[in-house]
Amino acid sequence: MGLLLSAVLSGFCLFQTSCLDEIVPGSYYTFTGNTVASYLENNPEEFSEFITVLKRAKTWGEMGTYGTYTCFAPTNDAFKAYLNKIGKSSVSELSDADCDTLTWTHLINDVFFMSDMVEGSLPSKNLNDRFLTLTYDSLLQENGHYHLRYCINKNSHILQMDDTVENGVIHVVDSVIKVSGDYIFDVLKENKGARIFFEALNLVGLEDSLKEWKDNSYFVDYDSVSKGVNYDGGGAKYIARYWGEKKRNFTFLVEPDSVFNKNGINDIEDLIEYANNIYHESYPADGTAYDNDFTSRRNPLNRFISYHIIGAGIPSSANFNMRDDILDYRAIANTIDAEDYFEAYLPHSIMRISTVQSGSDAGVYINRRGVGSTGTEMDKPNVRGIRIYTATEMANVDAEGCNGFFHYIDDILVYSKAVREDVLNRRMRIDCATLSPDFMTSGARQRLTSEGNSSVAFKDPTNFKSFSNEYILAVRAAYTSNWSYEGDGVDLQGNYDICLKLPPVPFDGTWELRLSYRGYEGCGVVQNYVGTSIYDLAPCGIPTDLRLLAESNPNIGWTDDEQMEEEEITSNDKAMHNRGYMKGPDSHVSHDGISMRGTNSQARRIITTDYFYAEQDYYLRMKLVLDNPKAEMNFDYMEWCPKSIYDNGEDRH
Repeated sequence: MGLLLSAVLSGFCLFQTSCLDEIVPGSYYTFTGNTVASYLENNPEEFSEFITVLKRAKTWGEMGTYGTYTCFAPTNDAFKAYLNKIGKSSVSELSDADCDTLTWTHLINDVFFMSDMVEGSLPSKNLNDRFLTLTYDSLLQENGHYHLRYCINKNSHILQMDDTVENGVIHVVDSVIKVSGDYIFDVLKENKGARIFFEALNLVGLEDSLKEWKDNSYFVDYDSVSKGVNYDGGGAKYIARYWGEKKRNFTFLVEPDSVFNKNGINDIEDLIEYANNIYHESYPADGTAYDNDFTSRRNPLNRFISYHIIGAGIPSSANFNMRDDILDYRAIANTIDAEDYFEAYLPHSIMRISTVQSGSDAGVYINRRGVGSTGTEMDKPNVRGIRIYTATEMANVDAEGCNGFFHYIDDILVYSKAVREDVLNRRMRIDCATLSPDFMTSGARQRLTSEGNSSVAFKDPTNFKSFSNEYILAVRAAYTSNWSYEGDGVDLQGNYDICLKLPPVPFDGTWELRLSYRGYEGCGVVQNYVGTSIYDLAPCGIPTDLRLLAESNPNIGWTDDEQMEEEEITSNDKAMHNRGYMKGPDSHVSHDGISMRGTNSQARRIITTDYFYAEQDYYLRMKLVLDNPKAEMNFDYMEWCPKSIYDNGEDRH
């Protein structure tokens, strides 16, 4: 099934459910007393080969004891087809390493029913530290009805779902789940639909850097990974388990040849000319000095390709913004689209990726301006942006490697002068769980788990530098009941003194740097510093006392909108801004259903207002100045806001 048919099918599945049947409805039976192991043993005619693999991998004992597993169980026929494909006649011919990989691929250490899964990556990684991806396809039956099928990693259809056992849930699949061991660079090399893009990628000489994967110097002790550490988070008890392996991942946004052809680009020479035209204007100071040196990071073609790469693993278009359940709960319709900002591999570049939830333009877009299908932002004309293909549209494309993913896009992506100075001339609200690629690659960001108050902790995550070892830095699992902007957040606890490399601004000018925080008695007092080197930072005003509610702190002056008329609300906003504070946005709600603007424990702190340069690195240091080894900082989101916005009636969203 081609991409066009996939797109039609995706829409068909959404809007034509009256004649759409599921091949295998969920059974939802609880097999009292059964475990994953006994369920498989009770059906040896179907699962004897899988049982053998589990035993070879020394995982069988765990399948028969207490736990929380999602098991995708391949049938004997699935193993027969798999063995035939790799030229083996029996599972006894598989190596122990093969059995380990097969076992870890088919198990997730958490329970996910089909109702927990949506198109795109599953909510948590499998035991092989890889995301599995759910897509849909269909078969036209003799009765004329389309039958919807659920597919894992594009090759394994679910034959039977939601068989509940004492230690998890089992989904029976008709094929051994496919996992690529190739680098994403090599996966792109074999792709026949994007020859022009890969020729350009190969020409700019990034292969070696794009084949980075595991950081062998990274070490965390076993107990910190398996048992974790306990801490108080927002007044609740949390457990944080450390990321066990530090891995480098990449996500490519790729124009298929058909998109280039549609725009008059038919070969690499055409693309070179196109890139020159765009990037000579976007970076005029370079002139044509680097045009013939394709490996230079200042070369236009190199810049073109580099802007298509994000240095984190993002499995599908659905994973760029909030999870659907968080999105439905947090975003207020017609006010703001869900958005996140990602630093690209092009030095000092950034892109906005947003989700249109409904209407004719529903989808995930890069550098879009406008709300939903018809709304406008800040009285500026809409810019459609570039849509990222869905997982189902990519269903017949091998697009995953051991160190990343690629996604097709429907138009040409550039970091042009217009994108930098017009589309991105906006308040950029950047969720803290996107500030390190490690948070995304590890699966910590927007993580769904049944474990309750849990977090993923990090040792020296990318983009962060610590001046203290007496602290915990962790990303909380995302829940609709959490108070934070996107349901998750970054917790700092202990004697933290940490420096963050800030995302870049898109153009030179005066910008406000803001942080969102939640005030409560368990927090600390923090001094902020900003500068161009981690060892040369200037303090920004007086320390911020995070222990005080915005409402009870006269230095903030927060007053509930419900207690004022519109004119008073505007005056209160201005007075707060003059003191270096802002209310939270009204476009998102806290766990109690009250908008963040109406929540008296939340505020935005204006750290500094200064002239910032687009091609300069900047750092923010957050230092606890209160002697309290349990002091906390809930780091939710940051904002870059240009003077053109905050001086001209910035909205309350």
